[in-house]
Amino acid sequence: MNEPTAPRPAVGPTRLAKSLVGLAVFTAVVGSWSVYQHRTLTRDPLPDAGGRQGDCVLWFVGSSSIHRWTTLTVDMAPWIARNRGVDGALLPHLRQRFANEDVTVPPEAIVFYGGDNDIAKGESAAKVARRFRQFLAVKTAKMPQVPMLALSVKPSPGRWQMRSVQLAYDRAVQDMAAHSPNLTFVDASNGLLIGGKPGPFFVSDGVHLSADGYRVWTQVVRGALGTHLPRGVVDKCTAPQARPKAQD
Repeated sequence: MNEPTAPRPAVGPTRLAKSLVGLAVFTAVVGSWSVYQHRTLTRDPLPDAGGRQGDCVLWFVGSSSIHRWTTLTVDMAPWIARNRGVDGALLPHLRQRFANEDVTVPPEAIVFYGGDNDIAKGESAAKVARRFRQFLAVKTAKMPQVPMLALSVKPSPGRWQMRSVQLAYDRAVQDMAAHSPNLTFVDASNGLLIGGKPGPFFVSDGVHLSADGYRVWTQVVRGALGTHLPRGVVDKCTAPQARPKAQD
């Protein structure tokens, strides 16, 4: 015959307090580790920090659309293109890593792409524009004379429902460019649209550019460099026989 099961003791105030203390300690440890990771990551400069420097160097700074531009060196030749993209980055991440740069020889120009991921996270156009302005302030403090070309947000099919926010952000950047020395807004979207809708220029995730998409960007960026950089620099850097060799 089974003996009756003893009733489970009630959780008293002391035991409950110990549980809450344990939970608080666990939360503090996890939180501290997250802060530690964040601080460690934000000590880093942009990728390719040890890349080539000297005349005719371009920095391509931005999120995954820059990071995944694997044909960049060939596409921009004879310019010396350094891919300094950070996969998945938001504007604050790019700002912090740019702030960590130890600039000895600045590039001829910066080609910038950012804000796309911030909008995809649900941020408003106004907030993303403020983040871009903060990035621009850091860039201006470190490299006031270096031209920067800011590319418009891609009209990707996977984020088409956010297009109105993207366009509002683009307009804000365009307005900043009208009042900011050495900042140019570059509309890189029209070539990616067919009949007002995203064309076949994206990979299967509906967000990132395909090889055809990067060919569109290549034409747009090369045209913008030729238009907005000083003529002497463009002539020097697009004539291979006249271009000085970059320094390692």
